[in-house]
Amino acid sequence: MGFFSKTIRTLGPWGGYQLARQICRNQPRILMYHRFSDPPVKGGASPQFFEQQVRHIKDNYNPFSLVGLMQYKREHGRMPSHAVVITVDDGYRDFYQYAYPILKKYQVPATLFVTTGFIERKLWLWPDKITWLLNQIDDIPEAIGVGDLVITVGPINDETRPVYWRQWIDHSLSLHDKEKHHFIDRLAERLGITFPLSIPPQFEPLNWDELAEMQDNGIEIGGHTVTHPSLGRVNDSQARVEIFGCRDALNEKLGQCQRTFCYPNGQPSDFQSFLPGLVREAEFLGAVTAFSDLYGTQDPYLMRRHASGDDMFQFFKATSGVEFLGHKLRRRIRLRRESFLGATDIASPGGNT
Repeated sequence: MGFFSKTIRTLGPWGGYQLARQICRNQPRILMYHRFSDPPVKGGASPQFFEQQVRHIKDNYNPFSLVGLMQYKREHGRMPSHAVVITVDDGYRDFYQYAYPILKKYQVPATLFVTTGFIERKLWLWPDKITWLLNQIDDIPEAIGVGDLVITVGPINDETRPVYWRQWIDHSLSLHDKEKHHFIDRLAERLGITFPLSIPPQFEPLNWDELAEMQDNGIEIGGHTVTHPSLGRVNDSQARVEIFGCRDALNEKLGQCQRTFCYPNGQPSDFQSFLPGLVREAEFLGAVTAFSDLYGTQDPYLMRRHASGDDMFQFFKATSGVEFLGHKLRRRIRLRRESFLGATDIASPGGNT
């Protein structure tokens, strides 16, 4: 843990979080969740901790759905004070089982971004295929070459499984969309495994009736493409099909209304400069990434999000604004260091004059 995190862990409960909350009162924080489970699973969110978080937001902040936040800004010309937005990606049914009852109980709005092809059970999400493959094998008995990737020999257990998963995910994300699906199919073939025709229960999506119910009870159903590609690895025509096709499916099944959008995977490498224009053309009111930095909600079609889950320290850093302030502070320190080093270089005997 770095010095900054250690300092915040110590000072946060003693007024640090409250101070950050006041400093950042006009800077909305957008939280990002994916999976929910009971009992807890590493990296996910459990009902126990999620209820604590929702209650904390209800008691200390001004909760919005993302579309509600954008509508407020359009109507008032500014962001609301102390706004926090809960967003959830993909459209897994565990949201309906574990998170939605808590949000409904506390009457806290949220935004659920869904992949429409997944909801329609035409596909299961490609990262889940990799997860499923790794759960089917105990070891890799001989080195396997799949395209440019060489997979080394080794056991598959709790320690090594995340290493292989990260390697296969990162390689998939480096490929164009069609190549990615070909890689995953070839990987299964080389491992001697056949994917089931239907989505396994642990990766089950919501259905349209459940989405309609939640939409009627304060949950915005936002767009997350049709097939969940990295939009940094598709051409403009495929991006248009993914974005507009998602919008059309949502409007057809859930009724036409204002919505927001989420870029799949959402890292800088999953982005191309023409994408915000397409999202705006599709009449989404805003869009979010999957990382945080000092830009926050500055660009309505590239709004940053803060990761959240069962880690309450991360939750408090994100909601209070500490994480946002940390990005700004680190940038200021970096600029000052660069300025100092530049001045030193100029003043030194070997420096430029």
